[in-house]
Amino acid sequence: MKKNAAVISLSVVLLSFAALSAASPSAAIERPPANGAYSASSLYDLGNFYARAGQPALAVLNYERARVLAPTDPDIRANLQRVRESAGLPKQTTGWLAQHDRLANPNMLYWIGLFGLILTGVSLLLRRPHSQHRGVLSAAMLVGILSISLSLFDAAATASTLHESVVMQATSASASPIPGAEPLYTVPQAAVVSVRDTHQGFVLILDSQGREGWVAGADLTMIIPDKEPLHGSVT
Repeated sequence: MKKNAAVISLSVVLLSFAALSAASPSAAIERPPANGAYSASSLYDLGNFYARAGQPALAVLNYERARVLAPTDPDIRANLQRVRESAGLPKQTTGWLAQHDRLANPNMLYWIGLFGLILTGVSLLLRRPHSQHRGVLSAAMLVGILSISLSLFDAAATASTLHESVVMQATSASASPIPGAEPLYTVPQAAVVSVRDTHQGFVLILDSQGREGWVAGADLTMIIPDKEPLHGSVT
């Protein structure tokens, strides 16, 4: 009885862990805006519209958001690359994980992870009272573990997107988060940068070339919308 209770407790802990670890950022991006619901196709269409209208920052923003929901879509990738090239942005350099990127819609992999946890937990519970089926249960547990691993891999691949923003207009990056600080370099429009910190309306960014600097939060838009905007009152 004690062993069964321990197994049940472990399964509950694992299930709770998956709900937190495998949860996809698309939950935030799929909250419907005022004029309709988010979807990969609608965001892709918006990206095309802004690309044709000569607004590369808005095009990149919507393509990146579409790519969160449909990471394997070749059209999204191709159009995103085309807009980046037309805006004169440097080629993005990414690590192995980012290059292989996400495997499927993050919502799908979230449910795959939960399925894996349930399958693993049930298999552990049944192994002792049904020892004659231990081989089948061991195989089911292996499938569950692989499903969990797949979901966690996807979560790791998408984690960086939670902190990425698109530069809406060319802006100067400085060494200090204060108005009038001497600029270090110019961040081009439509560039994707990583947000490292915020301070009174300023944002510390890391660009694709590994440079850090403080920029006005009003010049950035998060790829995955946040409850709190990056900009605020600049004092």
